Amino acid sequence: MENITTSELTAQAARLYAEAKTALLDGSAESMTKAEGMIAEAKELQKRAAMLSDLESLATEAKATAPQAKTEAKRDFDGLGDFLNGVFQTKRRGVPDARVTSRRVRFTDEPTMGMKSGWEGKDLIENVGADGGFLVPQQYVEQLFMLSAFGKYVRERALVIPMRGRQLVIPTLDQTGTATDRSNLYGGVKLTWTEEATEKTETQPAFRQATLIAHKLAAVTQVSDELLADSFMSIETLLSRLFSEAIMNEHDWAFIQGTGAGMPLGIANAGSGATIAVPRAVANAISIADVFNMLTNFTGQSPIWLAHQSTMPEILGLAGPAASPSYVWIDNAREGVPMTLFGYPIYFTENCPTLGSRGDLILADWSKYVIGLRQDVTVDASMHYAFVDDVTTWRAVSRIDGRPWLSAPITLRDGTSEVSPFVVLDGVGAS
Repeated sequence: MENITTSELTAQAARLYAEAKTALLDGSAESMTKAEGMIAEAKELQKRAAMLSDLESLATEAKATAPQAKTEAKRDFDGLGDFLNGVFQTKRRGVPDARVTSRRVRFTDEPTMGMKSGWEGKDLIENVGADGGFLVPQQYVEQLFMLSAFGKYVRERALVIPMRGRQLVIPTLDQTGTATDRSNLYGGVKLTWTEEATEKTETQPAFRQATLIAHKLAAVTQVSDELLADSFMSIETLLSRLFSEAIMNEHDWAFIQGTGAGMPLGIANAGSGATIAVPRAVANAISIADVFNMLTNFTGQSPIWLAHQSTMPEILGLAGPAASPSYVWIDNAREGVPMTLFGYPIYFTENCPTLGSRGDLILADWSKYVIGLRQDVTVDASMHYAFVDDVTTWRAVSRIDGRPWLSAPITLRDGTSEVSPFVVLDGVGAS
């Protein structure tokens, strides 16, 4: 076996690192591949040098503590090969026993008596830094883990109109009439049954306007120049994604719960506007009768149900009348959670009010909700605002408005019944 010293192995590794550096500076693909191979070989040589150094130290310690009478244990070792050969010869002769593992070398005077008094173990372990743990690199996942929003249910279904200025005026048919002799769906137009060659009754439709004003939604943060330079991920990409998703989720909340003061008007707070609020039968509960009443007051195409997560036990527990209690849901727990209620999709979102509040359950045709888009989400950075502090300022801005374009529910020709594209479940006895 070739005898080689620790210093020789270290010198070989150093030469390989120097050659790899020269190859890397060349920059070609072939040189890069060659450099990677030299670096790997140099690392292996360093590991061998470290192991050889440990074994030589242990051999020196064993030689110093071995019995003086047994001359075979008192020899010097010229290198790793010589040491291992000595161990082999010792085991063949049965004196002193040398037991070698990948972690521990120990010597005993007698082959079968175990550890000698005064023996000192040398363990290299990775859970203690000084005993080898510092040699084990930490693994780091170069990916940021985060949950995405529940979903953005309104904007993709609403009527979105680009705004060229701060204010947008939308002409609409006035369907707020309460006449009993005609349908109020057509802005007050009255039709008359007549005979041939007789005078016709004059009529005309009524119109109104809905106004949208661009409201600003913004977020600002600052990032140090050091973080921008040293982060393993692109801070610009991270902030752009984070701000964009946060703003879009806030838009959905405003379209559902917004007050209309400095923000969009949400249908849960439309008050005496287009939204119909249906009183619930039992406080902090949702019954099948509540669902029936909401359907009775609804008109529109392709509606969806929106509900807060806290309503799920109530909704999944819905049962039909006593004569057929199981017709609402499949009566087993093997299937997936039902995602339709009376044929309309149902989505659970944090942007609805909690169970028992007005709007915890919503039935809506969002195509009758108009959104004015003045400025979509934009994310900009400036290094000048806090230049002396070595930080870059990031700003996200959106300008938007939204509201139902109906000003009131539609009264049917009976003069009493009302329907709307927006129906919410209200509190007990609410009107």
